[in-house]
Amino acid sequence: MKVKCAAVFANRKKPQTAALRREVERFLLARGVSLSGKPQLVITIGGDGTVLYHKKHYGVPYFAIGSNTSFICQSTFANWRAKLARTLHSLHAEKRLMLSCSIDGKNMPLSLNEIGIRNPEPRVLSLHLAVGKKHYAFRADGLLFCTPTGSPAYCYSCGGRQMKKSDSRFQAVAISPFRRAFSPLMLARGARCTLRMNGPERAQFFIDGHLFRSFTSKNTLRVQASAKPFLFAKV
Repeated sequence: MKVKCAAVFANRKKPQTAALRREVERFLLARGVSLSGKPQLVITIGGDGTVLYHKKHYGVPYFAIGSNTSFICQSTFANWRAKLARTLHSLHAEKRLMLSCSIDGKNMPLSLNEIGIRNPEPRVLSLHLAVGKKHYAFRADGLLFCTPTGSPAYCYSCGGRQMKKSDSRFQAVAISPFRRAFSPLMLARGARCTLRMNGPERAQFFIDGHLFRSFTSKNTLRVQASAKPFLFAKV
């Protein structure tokens, strides 16, 4: 499919992205791609965090421009032109697993990288994780539920496995488990997870690096694979 309409988003906190956004927009207009209307392609400029911040356009392929250290972005500030030109001429998408979750029955935003809780204080949390009929009780600084896309990031630093991007599974990985008593779990796509905690601590609940609210012993977090995939443009 040839791209006729695209949307461009840049990270405003990075000074070099404003000029690059204008350059990308000129690049698109010169090839007959409209910047208004329903986009067939979303272009982000800035890095992995910029993709995660603007990930709400589910169902539309993303083309991401970032630095050489990016795990998600398909191109860099130096080589985006040739890759974007090929993408505009013939757009193909690859699917990535996302996670859905709820707290006390209230649905939260979908996750492309990870969902987790952690203690902002230097004390472990008493955690109880149920995966289907299996139950795990352990202490740790927190717990991550991680997608294949997010597996090279926070998950990997916490001892999780780096996964193929096309994998349909996800992981549950403890953040600094006490005495290493909890090993990372590789979970099937159909797994349904329930997380609770004991004690007076107030943990932080976060999705894709963004804090959303506190999490206490009165709360219940449920996590599973989302029926909606995230789409990346193949380059």
